[in-house]
Amino acid sequence: ALRPDDPRTLMTAAQLIARPQGKDDPAGRRQALALLAEALGRRPDLADVRLAYARLLLADGQRPAASAQFEQVLAQDARNLDAIYALGVLALEERPPRERAREYFERYLRTLRASGSPLHDPDPAFLNLARIAEDERRFDEALEWLERVDGDAQRFNARLRRAVVLAKMERVDEARRLLAEAAPGSDEQRRQVALAESQVLREARRFEESYQVLTAALERLPDDTALLYDAAMAAERLDRIDDMERLLRRMMALAPDDPHAYNALGYTFADRNVRLDEAYQLIERALKLAPDDAHIIDSMGWVYFRMGNLPKARELLERAYALRPEAEIGAHLGEVLWAMGEREEARRIWRRVRADEPNNETLVSTLARLQVRL
Repeated sequence: ALRPDDPRTLMTAAQLIARPQGKDDPAGRRQALALLAEALGRRPDLADVRLAYARLLLADGQRPAASAQFEQVLAQDARNLDAIYALGVLALEERPPRERAREYFERYLRTLRASGSPLHDPDPAFLNLARIAEDERRFDEALEWLERVDGDAQRFNARLRRAVVLAKMERVDEARRLLAEAAPGSDEQRRQVALAESQVLREARRFEESYQVLTAALERLPDDTALLYDAAMAAERLDRIDDMERLLRRMMALAPDDPHAYNALGYTFADRNVRLDEAYQLIERALKLAPDDAHIIDSMGWVYFRMGNLPKARELLERAYALRPEAEIGAHLGEVLWAMGEREEARRIWRRVRADEPNNETLVSTLARLQVRL
């Protein structure tokens, strides 16, 4: 009341309103957004308040609006490191090649070097640039970025990521040696090493060994939901569906508000064309927990396809594909269109996703099963 435009007061008030008792509250978040929007209407020059407003918009799922606010911060101050980095993270959501994301992270590093700010760390930008290079299969470049990570907070994560990249380069033994030398100092780090080693083995298609690594880790950490989920996915690759279901049911009991276990089990039933009513119920629950998750919407579309409701399947899969134009979703949408007789449209979508992910297993198997040549 005394100083309505004081930035620290505004941001502290917004935080307390948005997260009463330290927990997310949608109604409180909307009230906090209104508070900051009103303040910015009076004082559009308050960059820190605008950054807080943009982050709240992100938490509220309003990504385009948040991006516009970060851009406005940059328009006022082209060297604002927080806005540059945030826009890079948002650009990671775009389809490859992620040139805008790369440009923002490289700009962040240049600006950081010029400013010498002790409050900002280059390592997260190195990790994101490595991720972009890895996604685009420029593995040597990814390793170069990862080797530049030097801070204590991120060095361990960079080592794990280097191992995964080496596995993608078919240097599996080297990757495992790197993990063996990781020297985890806590259960959390042991969990991360197990997850990374299982991914290394999965990249080498050594699925049985991947499953063994995860089950061994679960003996030490039986209630770790990340280990349970990855072990369930490894069991599915080995066609051990009973084990997969047991692991996912355990995960549901431990984390009933996590949508991924429901979705994974429901999708597995749908993909195998079994227990379709149960698959529908599981995915319906997942959708209630995460209504805008493209992969869960894709799963529900696939259930409708298996049930023979092609129009509904198409509607859901088109929505999922608009959110995330990935190969697996595109493979499913193309198959529905193919079944509806829209063969050229199906081919168009398959060609587009194949250009991004030519080795995607779902896409490759779909084209082979339908005997389609693009």
